[in-house]
Order: sequence, then structure tokens, then C-alpha cells
Amino acid sequence: MYADQTIHHHSAALLRTFDKISDYVFFMEVDGATYRYVFVNEPGKRAIGWTDDDLGKSIEDKMPPETAALISRYYNQAIRERKSVVYEDYQLADSFYTDTLESEDVLSLPLHYFESEVTPVFDGETCTHVISVVREVTERKRRELELTILRDQHESLRRYSPHGIFVLDHDFRIKSLNPAVTAITGYTEDDLLNRSFIDWVETSERTTVEAGLRHAMSGTPHKYAIRGRYRSGEPLDLAILNIPIEVGGRINGLFAIIIDHTPEKDAERAMRESERRYRQLIELIPEGIIVHGDGHVLYANAIARSTIGETDMHHESIFQFIAPEHHERILKRLEALRLGDPVDDTELTLVTHGGQRLHMDITSLVIDYEGTTAVLTVLRDVTEKREMEEALRQSETQYRLITENMSDLVCMLEPDGTVRYASPSHLHVLGYTPSFYEGKNTLDFIHPRDVASTRQTLQTITAASPLTLEFRHAHDDGRWIWLETKIQAIYSDTGTLLHYLTVTREIMQRKVVEKQLRHLAYHDTLTDLPNRRYFLAYLEESLSRIEEEAESLAILSLDLDRFKWVNDTLGHDIGDELLRQFAHRLTDVLRKQDVIARFGGDEFIVLIRYNDPIAPRRVAEKLLVALEQPWQIETHAFVTTSSIGIASCDGAVSPKQLLKRADIALYKAKLNGRNGYALYEDR
Repeated sequence: MYADQTIHHHSAALLRTFDKISDYVFFMEVDGATYRYVFVNEPGKRAIGWTDDDLGKSIEDKMPPETAALISRYYNQAIRERKSVVYEDYQLADSFYTDTLESEDVLSLPLHYFESEVTPVFDGETCTHVISVVREVTERKRRELELTILRDQHESLRRYSPHGIFVLDHDFRIKSLNPAVTAITGYTEDDLLNRSFIDWVETSERTTVEAGLRHAMSGTPHKYAIRGRYRSGEPLDLAILNIPIEVGGRINGLFAIIIDHTPEKDAERAMRESERRYRQLIELIPEGIIVHGDGHVLYANAIARSTIGETDMHHESIFQFIAPEHHERILKRLEALRLGDPVDDTELTLVTHGGQRLHMDITSLVIDYEGTTAVLTVLRDVTEKREMEEALRQSETQYRLITENMSDLVCMLEPDGTVRYASPSHLHVLGYTPSFYEGKNTLDFIHPRDVASTRQTLQTITAASPLTLEFRHAHDDGRWIWLETKIQAIYSDTGTLLHYLTVTREIMQRKVVEKQLRHLAYHDTLTDLPNRRYFLAYLEESLSRIEEEAESLAILSLDLDRFKWVNDTLGHDIGDELLRQFAHRLTDVLRKQDVIARFGGDEFIVLIRYNDPIAPRRVAEKLLVALEQPWQIETHAFVTTSSIGIASCDGAVSPKQLLKRADIALYKAKLNGRNGYALYEDR
């Protein structure tokens, strides 16, 4: 055959050439439907273990049946189509090709890929030979796989990121945007593609944005804040992060990532408004109020400033106004408050700017003031009362003269509590004439729930230690009136108890104010649910006793899916009313012993106790059914869904850790498509 003569004539040159290349070269003779080995280069011999004794053998003689069938199929295809055919195959790392690979390749990819090019050789219309060149392409496949993974990772980030991502070219034109851009701004790809990113923002912010973009084009990421608008006109608070895109060592574009801070900023504005109202209430309270931290005044209302005679007390030391003899006692009191220990009301002497000494009853509690822990102290001026008490001890005649002309209630009691004398002011304050009291036991007029504590306190009184009592006293019209009484025991020279002197005043208004202050400190002003401070204290106490409890404990973190849409579309008034109705539904669905709190915005937390392990799931399912029922607010009827994250207490865990677990589970529920719940799983 002519082809055979050609090969024989040039065989020496061909052999030397083929043996020098790294690819495997197989020269096969076509023998009907069988392909026989005519020539194999040195790399090919090593790969399949071919020797000169195998000359003339068929593929089936050297290869496993599956491999032989695969090779024959492509050989047949090349002959049939009369052209070269390229195909790919792979082998496991321990295949017969292993000895030709580097060890690090085997570690980096468990499979080894090969590309074969099959070329038929024809003599006229008859195919006489087939030349097969096999090369290893594992590295190329590895790079292709890495590129595929990178593309998939980039697409996942683009699709699932909660932040809006723009891709900009070097002229700042928008080339692509992810779904979060539409969710945040309301603008679609059709609205923004190929437009300048600078044109998209508000006119007043364009200088800032352009400067930020140009700064990032210099090779340094840049972050800044702007005010924007939703497509329908609602304001947005946005942070923008510009990141350079570098290709081939050259920056040819930017990522512009927008982060929606609108909910947080709205919450901050709402908090400032709440603080403004709270401060307004404090200014209207008819008693002095001082807020102090680390011994320095942070705030003082008008009455406190007027009482002390200062126009501005801010940052002044509280000990500047306290008589020196009380300093050590007040320091101990402040330390007890810092440690969370209970403290009783007490009395101290204030020194005014003009040097006047004023007797003050004080009540103190720890509050959160502008993000820091502080102490709120209520001042009640009892200077006049103390002066009257001193006068009473000096002379009974003076005592009667004073008491009959003062608004406070003054009594003289026998050792057994029988009223010997009652001042005329009893008629004005309690509706009873003094003569009605005289001869009756004072305990008969005290609320039944306060009698035991009052009787016990009277048994501990001494001449050197007057006591202060608060109790409810009957009014002539049937009401119960809160009174504050200072009791002083009077003894003879021989130590015999003669009688008690009491000075009493009505404190109904103060009780109302104290109740309002306690409620404001621990409840949310919008929904009237417990707030974050209350819930954290309750959770910490519950976790400290968890091992003593027979029941298990779990918290559920939930919010309204796409609550921002309600605010942006229907207005914040509708959003506020939705939060109130949302709180009512939670209260209606859950048990009385379950604790519900609003943490801020549309974030709510529920604490439940249970015995059945599946109880948290049942509670979550029950809540989801209730919360997807239609809302009717003013003229608007709509449906919302909620996502719930569940974290059970499974051992020693801090409140912060348990809340973090609930947040992780809530985020998982949202990733799963919202309108569902997820349990925290420790992996």
C-alpha cells in the first residue's frame, strides 16, 4: 500500500519525532472492524505497558473491555465522518496513566482528564490506518472548575446578599445590579442599566458620591453615608461602599454596594422623640429630679435647679451639693445601686448655692440614660417638716399651734396605737374630723394588706431612730389614700415609752409618678409590651435558676417580613398601628406566663417554658397561623407574614449567647423563604 511505503520510508524520522513529545501517540492499522497496534511512542508505551511483542495486537488484547469499546467507537466515528475527532475521557488517580503525573496533581484533583484526537488515514476510499494522539488535560480542567466555582460564588453573593450590589464601568455607568437593589430602592434593571450611578442619587448628594467613586478608582475602597429616596419618594438612609475591580493589574470598574440603614435610623429618630417626651414629663413632675453617673450630674430638672439655687448643674459633682457628713453614706448607697442591690429611701441634707441647709427625702433607681447606666434620684424637700418635728419636741403648746395651721397630718398615739390627738388637717385630707379619730386605734384605718408590716415596724422603733412608713389609709368617701408617715417614739427620762408623734402627708401624686417612671423604664411606648431592658433582666434571672426549674426554656425571635414595605407604601402611622396590632395578636395567642417583649423596630422576642420537646415548634406554628391572618388598619386591608428563630436553653448559656442563637435561627428562617420558622442547631 502507498501509505505503508511512505511510513516505512520515513519511519526513522517519525519515530525520533514522536518519542520526543510528551503526548501519547498510537499508530493503528485498520483490519476490518479490528484496530491493531503498528507503532506506539515511548510515553505511550510507558502509559499502557506496551512492548515490541505487542506489535500487531488489537485494542481488545491490551485494554479492558469498557475502554476498548470507547476507543473503537471514536475510531469508527472518525472513519465514518472522514475527519479528525476529539473526545475527552477521565481516569481515577490510580489508573494506568498515574506514572506520568506529578504527585501534587493527584492531590489537587481525584480524577485525571485526557483529551484524544483521532485522525483517520485514507488510501483512496479505504481507511488504512488511524493515528491517535492522547494528551493529559487535568490542569486545564482544574482551572475551568475553579472558574466555574468562582462564577457560582459570585452569582450566589449577587443573588442572596441583603445589600444592593452595582457593577460599574470606568465611567461609572451601571452594568449590572442584584435583586437587593430593587428591594432597597424600588428601581429595576430596566430603570438603571447603562445609566450613570451618579445620576441615580439625589442632586444634593452627587458631589459626595462622585468623590467617593473617584477615590475608589485610585485603588482604595471607600465608604460613606448619603440620604436617598425610594422610587416612590420615601426617604432612605444608605451607606455606600465603593470597591475597585482590578483585571490584569488595571482598575477598570467598581463595585458600589448600598446598605440600607433606614430601619436603624428610623429607630434612632423614634428613640430621640421618646426621650424628648420622657424629658418633658420629667420637667413637669412637681419634685426635683437629678440624673447622675459616676458622681456627676448628667441632667437636673427645673425644680431641682431652683431648689439648689443653680442655673446649670451639668457635669457638676453631686457631692458639691451634699452636706459632708452624708458623703460616706451616699458613696455606699451608690455602690449598692451599681451592684444591683436594693436600696431604701433615705434622707440627707443638701447645701444650696447660698449656703442654706435643706432636708431631703430621696428615692433612687438605676436607669439607662442616653446609652449609659445612670442613677435617677427624686428629691422631696422635707425641711419644713423636720423643723416642725423639732418644734414639737420642744413644746406641746408650740406643737399644737403649728399642727393646727399646717397641711400635713399630725398625730399623737398611745403606745398601743390609740389616737390621743389628731390635727385639724385630717378633715381636709381624709374627710374625718379630728374628734372622730381620737380614742380609736390608728391601725383600724389602714388597708388590711398594710397592717402587718406597719405593726412590725412599730415594734422596732427607738428614740434615736425615727422611721418612715408608707401605707394606704381609708378616706371618708371609701377610697384608699396613699400616705407617708414619719414616726418618732417619745420616751421618759427613765426610758418608758410615753407616746408616738407622727407627721403624715398624702403622696398619691408621687405614687402615680413613680408608677409611670417604672413603667416607662421597662416598657415600650408604642406597644406597651416589656422592652429590651426588662426582657434582658428577666432572661438573666430565668437562666440563673434554670437548673432548679422542672421546665425547659426557649426564646423565639420574630419579626414582620418586609415590614419596610408597609412603612414605605402605606406610611409610618399605618406601620405603627400594625406593630400595635401585631403585639395584641402575640398576647392573644400566647399564654399569660409567656413573656413577650419588643426589642425595637419590628423585632419581638418571646420567652416560653415547656415540658414537651416539640412545644417550641407548636408555638411557632401557632404564631405563624395567627400572624398571616389579614390586617385591617383604617381603610387598608393587607396580609403579612413573619419569620421566627427558635433557640432552646441546653445547658450553661448567657443571655447574649441565647439571643444570638435565636437571631441566627431567624436569619436561617428568612433564607429559607420567610413565613416559617427555624431552630438553632449547634454545628
